[in-house]
Amino acid sequence: MICGYAGKFLEVNLSTMEIKEVRFSDEVLKDYVGGRGLAAKILWDRFGSRWETVDPLGSENLLLLLTGPLTGFFPGGRICVSGKSPQSNGVIGSTVGGEFGVELKCAGYDGIFVSGEAEKPVYLFIKDGDVEVRDASHIWGLDAKQTVAVLTRECRELLKKRFPQKGEWREPAILYIGPAGENKVRTAVVAAKWSHAAGYGGYGAVMGAKKLKAVVVKGTGPLPEVADMEAVKRLMQEVCNNAYESELWRRWGTGSGGYEVGAKSSSEPVRNWQDEWHDEKSFGVDQFENRVWVKQYWGDFGCPTTCLKLAVVRAGRFKGAITDNPDYELQAYVGTNLGIFTPEANVYMASVIDDLGLCGIQTGNVLGFAAELYQRGILTKEDLDGVELKWGDAEAFAVLAKKIAYR
Repeated sequence: MICGYAGKFLEVNLSTMEIKEVRFSDEVLKDYVGGRGLAAKILWDRFGSRWETVDPLGSENLLLLLTGPLTGFFPGGRICVSGKSPQSNGVIGSTVGGEFGVELKCAGYDGIFVSGEAEKPVYLFIKDGDVEVRDASHIWGLDAKQTVAVLTRECRELLKKRFPQKGEWREPAILYIGPAGENKVRTAVVAAKWSHAAGYGGYGAVMGAKKLKAVVVKGTGPLPEVADMEAVKRLMQEVCNNAYESELWRRWGTGSGGYEVGAKSSSEPVRNWQDEWHDEKSFGVDQFENRVWVKQYWGDFGCPTTCLKLAVVRAGRFKGAITDNPDYELQAYVGTNLGIFTPEANVYMASVIDDLGLCGIQTGNVLGFAAELYQRGILTKEDLDGVELKWGDAEAFAVLAKKIAYR
């Protein structure tokens, strides 16, 4: 077996409830490296000659969750989500950070293929070689934070009951959808944790169409064998050393982009790209750092850069909103693109988008486009179901985002 791979993939048909293991030759794994490469191969083999007839939101489409040979070894961990995209009718390899890929590898699988459509909401629960389809009716309709809380508690209790000799279990890794995915919105994400997401491609809608609320994984085995462990350790250390040298990147991540990309390079979306420059110092990284960041130097599995932040609004009308950084993309697309120039309103919008299971970049573009149409009198308050969509009004944009998610 080629090094770096567990050697088997899991295929689940939700229509028939058939679960089986799939294997690929070493030649295929060498020729189609990683999640995106292998996804293209799988989709072409299954659908290539009749691609146009496959409905992205139909039971025939595949939802692919794929790792690569570096998963668990290269500092930081990601999983690739793919399938026929309901946005483009093409193939997108959308990735999300977190522990899911590592847990999956340690459970003995390199990836998961999901086909079919369940009769009622379900979630997959994988513990090493044990795979089951469980009822998800009680979590269908829950938002992001609620879903993670319920599944984490439920699955930890399940593991403790089944394996009492192990004591308390660490939380499993979870990929899930929010209300937007359940309602098959084409900008719905496949989410991880509270605020991470594979945002491109609309694969949250694919999960929703299959009535698949979540995939939960806990792996207790080792990572796959490597060809030269000493070389792996040396290369890992080189990557880490390079990351440690980027002090400003570690301190701010892309969180400085909300001001700098507009003010210094004049290339940030402002009010649906009607402008690209701004000098709104209220949106500077120092304002985020001092007003909303409550945790710095935080990272996903094995990431040496640890540029993630935890942002919380602690006072005012947006009190209680919580998200990560926000990173540059969400500073831009649910910030300046909507005429929002305060950290608190930006964190609130990012938190709403997270909870609904929407892509902040793509949905932010839709919201900005709608706001310009409203500005120009093409859309009216009546068209928007009573929403006065004025630039900078985070509460109005949040109402519209919820209307999109719940359709």
